[in-house]
Amino acid sequence: MSAIVAERTCEVTGFRVVAAGAERSFRVAKDRRGALTVHRNSIVGPFPFSSDPADRRGRFDTIGSTIYLADSRRCAYAEVLLGFRKNRAAIAKAAESIGWDANRYIEQVLADARTNGVDAPWTIAIDWQMDRSIYEIKLPGEGWWVRIDHVDTIAALERLTPTVAGMTEQVKLLTSGAVESENRDLTTLLAQVIRQQHLFDGSEPLGISYQSKTLMGRCWAYWDRRADAGIAPGSNDLVQLISENVGPDPEFHRVADHYQLPRMGARC
Repeated sequence: MSAIVAERTCEVTGFRVVAAGAERSFRVAKDRRGALTVHRNSIVGPFPFSSDPADRRGRFDTIGSTIYLADSRRCAYAEVLLGFRKNRAAIAKAAESIGWDANRYIEQVLADARTNGVDAPWTIAIDWQMDRSIYEIKLPGEGWWVRIDHVDTIAALERLTPTVAGMTEQVKLLTSGAVESENRDLTTLLAQVIRQQHLFDGSEPLGISYQSKTLMGRCWAYWDRRADAGIAPGSNDLVQLISENVGPDPEFHRVADHYQLPRMGARC
């Protein structure tokens, strides 16, 4: 878990900031890409067209590269298994549409899967497990993270965020639920505002510190400014330490069991 580090409120921006302490962090990623290579986002705020069902931006993506990290293996697995939990929740929604009790319907789907020798729709496939590793990564030792789940940061964002057509009320009435929500139009806009600021010591924020929505720990959204500028990593950038395949990791299976997510080959 991350060490206790100094916090203060930035006199220039009003953000609550947390001093970097070279903490150990964790990230689950596909082996073919590695932990420190991510998609570069090009849009923040509302999309310039009416609908985009393929909006896969992370909550705190800015213009450029954002790397998401967790303070423990447990938290990293909880974050990455959200997709499988959504598949399970979709089954519950289907149950509601036909008037079934959700839990009863899920049990029926599991029973049918066992009978037919197949896996439930929310089963974690072997390929998924074997294609991914959990990486241990050292965070920067200098600089400041902006803690977004703090009253000072929320107040500062209300002052600093420009109004955008159709979003004025959201921007001027921020809450903890709003700044950490699934509304990517809002959260990416707020993240970009934070990224563009200079702090009391003249430095730029490293990224955002926030509580995992799984409540299993804290996370960081790190903005890889040097990669975006085409510059080689510096001494204060992320450093990959070790990696291990997800499949054999007991912690992965403990988290999957916690969420009642079967793994391929384990009929349950």
